[in-house]
Amino acid sequence: MGSLNITGALKSASTTPFWLDTTDRPAPEPALRGHEDADLVIVGGGFTGLWTALQAIEDAPTSRIVLLEGTEIGWAASGRNGGFCSASLTHGEENGDHHLPGENERLIELGLENLDGIQET
Repeated sequence: MGSLNITGALKSASTTPFWLDTTDRPAPEPALRGHEDADLVIVGGGFTGLWTALQAIEDAPTSRIVLLEGTEIGWAASGRNGGFCSASLTHGEENGDHHLPGENERLIELGLENLDGIQET
């Protein structure tokens, strides 16, 4: 069996997140400086922050929503498929039972609702 050369295999791979890998993508907004008024401030432009912003603007389209991100929105793990999408909010039912036994049943329900929402979107 030949040796695996990861560097060579990934040499031509794009590091741009899939949804930004287009010529008509929006230009980045300037860095936030000074005072900003907002109805909702979301810290973190990863999958959860982006999902929160999307849901918030759908629920209240006239709201002023500010998303703060230290690096690049939708970058790193949020910009690439990890190969799975799970309904678990506790990294597995057993882990939820161990750490949040009184809340795990509701967390399972919420996780399933969340996964359904992702699928519908």
